[in-house]
Amino acid sequence: MSQRGRVLFVTGEYPPMRGGVGDYTARLIQALEDTGWQASILTAAAARDNDDPRVLPWVTRWDWTARRVVRRAVEATGADLVHIQYQTGAFAMHPVINLLPMLLRRVGPRVPVAVTFHDLRVPYLFPKAGRVRQWANRLLATSADAVIATNALDRNLLYCWPRVAERTVLIPIGSNLPDPGHVDAGAVRARLGIAEGECAVGFFGFLTRDKGVDLLLDALERQSEHRVRLVIVGGGLGDTDAANADYHRTLRERLARSSVPSTVTGHLEPRAAAEALAALDLVVLPFCQGASLRNGTLIAAVRAGAPVVTTVPAPGDALDPLVGGESVWLVPPGDVGALTHAVASLLRDASMRARMRQEARAAAAAFDWSRIAARHASVYESVLGKRAGTG
Repeated sequence: MSQRGRVLFVTGEYPPMRGGVGDYTARLIQALEDTGWQASILTAAAARDNDDPRVLPWVTRWDWTARRVVRRAVEATGADLVHIQYQTGAFAMHPVINLLPMLLRRVGPRVPVAVTFHDLRVPYLFPKAGRVRQWANRLLATSADAVIATNALDRNLLYCWPRVAERTVLIPIGSNLPDPGHVDAGAVRARLGIAEGECAVGFFGFLTRDKGVDLLLDALERQSEHRVRLVIVGGGLGDTDAANADYHRTLRERLARSSVPSTVTGHLEPRAAAEALAALDLVVLPFCQGASLRNGTLIAAVRAGAPVVTTVPAPGDALDPLVGGESVWLVPPGDVGALTHAVASLLRDASMRARMRQEARAAAAAFDWSRIAARHASVYESVLGKRAGTG
């Protein structure tokens, strides 16, 4: 396929660094190649062990010096467009990334900038910053040439900001895990330490406060009808997440004391993680702020064909095409009683779990990477076309 353009991704994390945004970016780049787009990746020096020549681990600090590093990367790669993968905590909470579109316009040739908001939480800038924090995200959105939201709630918020709605599109994220295909569930369960007669209830992802794993443990400790084992697929922390270190330590201590036996796999290779999810009886993702399509672990569990219990989305958000009671089971955030009931009900109803597996696999087609890449290519070409029309 002929080359359609060159894009420079700017991301605070990239493999071998551990983090969902880095994994997402790697999968997106792989799919973009099939559309004819050539990609390079500017990221933190912590990714220096990645031997892919497209990876430029040049950023030693996310501070004001980073703007010069970005400009150097643009010149070195001949990028037609810069695409920021924005996550609040991944850029050391420094506003340089929020100001990057404006800063790039002040030096060198004009290069358009797209930004994907993986979350719209306001960054910490300085004590009592107040509205300045919201302003930082707003400035990034209003100064970018294209804005991509990953979920309905963020899209609706972006629509409320002046001059942003007309350049905003919603493109869901895909699964960072491959399709597990046929899985020898017995062999996988044995590797996970699941005993005969145990019901394996799983969680997937990092152990951060917003994921609600402590609530899941509450619900499992209340189960009297079934012998349950909690299987945590993953269970570490992202390389750019320092804020959850105390919570992570406290939760691991509680797991060690709990009456519910547990298996914590630690980091698994993508296929092994997908096979683990597929082999579990149930996957529970009790997000404290409500489930969202920004949650890559939810999409990964659905794509693996796992029956999933998760939480009702926040007002204004949606999980389409996932449907409560069909492809997922929804409970109110923070409601341990409802979570306890959902787990017990599904563990006793194998036919319902089988139907949920089938519906989940059907819904997962919406998160196909080829579709996601095609949507991105369309955004890039629209931006470059507008630039040519005004140049």
